[in-house]
Parts: sequence; C-alpha cells; structure tokens
Amino acid sequence: MSGIPDVLFRLIVPLLPTLAAIGLCALLERRWPASSSSRGDRAQNLKVWATSLAGQFLLAPALGGFTTLAVNAVGGGLFELPSTGWWLAAGAVAYLVAMDFGEYLFHRAQHAIPWMWEMHSLHHSDPELDATTTVRHFWLDPLLKTVTIWLAVGLLFKASPTIVAIYMVFTFYHFFAHANLRVGFGKLAWLWNSPQYHRIHHGVSPEYYDVNFASLLPIFDVIFGSYREPKKGEFPATGLDTGAMPASLTDIVAWPVRRTVSPAPADHPHPT
Repeated sequence: MSGIPDVLFRLIVPLLPTLAAIGLCALLERRWPASSSSRGDRAQNLKVWATSLAGQFLLAPALGGFTTLAVNAVGGGLFELPSTGWWLAAGAVAYLVAMDFGEYLFHRAQHAIPWMWEMHSLHHSDPELDATTTVRHFWLDPLLKTVTIWLAVGLLFKASPTIVAIYMVFTFYHFFAHANLRVGFGKLAWLWNSPQYHRIHHGVSPEYYDVNFASLLPIFDVIFGSYREPKKGEFPATGLDTGAMPASLTDIVAWPVRRTVSPAPADHPHPT
C-alpha cells in the first residue's frame, strides 16, 4: 500500500485487538448481563477513546510498554529480568506485579488528589458500566501513566520486549473486568480482579466509595486496607452521585475544567 491507504492501515491495525476485545465482551454481556438497563449512547465511550488516542498521538508518540523499552535502551533498569527458558515466567510475573502495584498507587492518587480526580471522574461518569467503559479515560491519563508508572518500572527493571509484550496482553483483561457480566470469584475475590469486584469500585452509593482499586491483583487492596469482598449477588448501579455525564465532544475534551463554564456540584469522591 502507499499514500493515504497505507497511513490508514498503520493507524487501524493496532486498534483491532481492542475492538475485538470489546466485541467479544459485548457478546457475553448480551447473554449474561449484570444489569438489564440498556445504554442510551453506546458510542459515547468510543468517542472518549478517540480523544485519548488523539492526545497520545500528538503529545507522546512512545507510550506504555515502549517507555520501558526506551528507558532500558538508554541504560535504565537496575535489575535485569530473566527472559529465557523457564525463567521467562518468573521475569514476566515480577514485571506484572511491579506494574500492577504502580497501577494501584496511581489509581489511589486519582481518587485522592483533586486535579487527578477531575480527570478520572470521566471514567466513573458511565452509568452503564460495560466493556467499552475500559477506554473511557480522559485524554491526558495515558501521558501521566507514561511519565509515572511506566517510567518508574523502566528505571527499576530491564525487561525484554517479550516480557513487556506478555504484560500488554494481560492488560486486555481489563475489558472483561469492566464488562456488564454477573461474574465474581466469591471467597477467592482477593486473588484476581473480576467484573463483580470492579463494578463495586464503580458503585454510585456511598458504601462503594474508595474500595477495590486493584487493576489485576486485589492483594494490594487487602494489604492497604481498601479491600471490600463482594457479597453474593451484589452488582450495584454505577456512575457519579451527581449524575454528571459528558453531553458533547467539548465536554469530553475539556472534562476537568467544564465547571468553569457551567458550575456544577462536585462529584464524589472529589477530595475536600
């Protein structure tokens, strides 16, 4: 290919795994929904994703796993992770645990620091939690994770492209964790995130505030006191307590500062 078709090909192909994950979860959600309510605008989360992708393209061409590899390429990485034979599994686990701990700390910060919550609340504003909510993040969030989590882990570990690729495959599990499915792990909820476990984090009622921050490993919630074991059949309503939602593309792009134009009540759990 050449010219415009080639450009489109290079832009679209990297998005196919995400679209495939959303499509697969959508089929499961239709069969086993946790909530029977129907989404009014299923495309809204994809619009938010589009603004995020545009921000990544314009502000940080080397995001995510490429950051670790770039830092390693210039000499970063205090500890080299094994990446051959059976030791590859140990290296991949060490990298996943380090990244997941970073994700946990970053997520706690998003709920504790006012300006970070103003951005993160866009993710929590979805009243119809499903797989598409996974990509409902303010466009600056990927950049912030790049210069915090990914950079820190890159400075700590020298990881092979294989290890980074393994971790990035695991991140697709987030689509399942956000899915509108009646799936939970009962008494083993502390071992691995599930749609029920994460739905509780998105719950709109006060009893669900500031719990279950885990990305993949709830053990961090257990260690730091934010663990809330799901009760049998517990699948709460989701969204912000104010009911705030983006009404236009302008709202999506300027979500954190929208109140300077149209003042509105603060959305929980905005810190005071």
